[in-house]
Amino acid sequence: MSDKISAHRSGLVFGAIFAASHAAWIGFVASGVSESAVDVVARTNFVEPEDTVDFDLSLTGAGLTIAFVAGYLMGGLFALVWNRNETKNDG
Repeated sequence: MSDKISAHRSGLVFGAIFAASHAAWIGFVASGVSESAVDVVARTNFVEPEDTVDFDLSLTGAGLTIAFVAGYLMGGLFALVWNRNETKNDG
């Protein structure tokens, strides 16, 4: 039995997940929640936070696009590796 995954469909799913998580972070930055989150993570890793996290509306589109493209590439690569391994397992 062959369970092949579409590289395009997998790329779209991974891209959507990456972009959605990036959009959530943009929401945290815009609402001011990110500052305290970065402080907590820095302190738990014994690092002193030095800079603030600023919101720049002009970069949000570029950031979401980059996140989607990176996710699309990762999803496509995942499907290619999965399909190659499925082919080897089938015989």
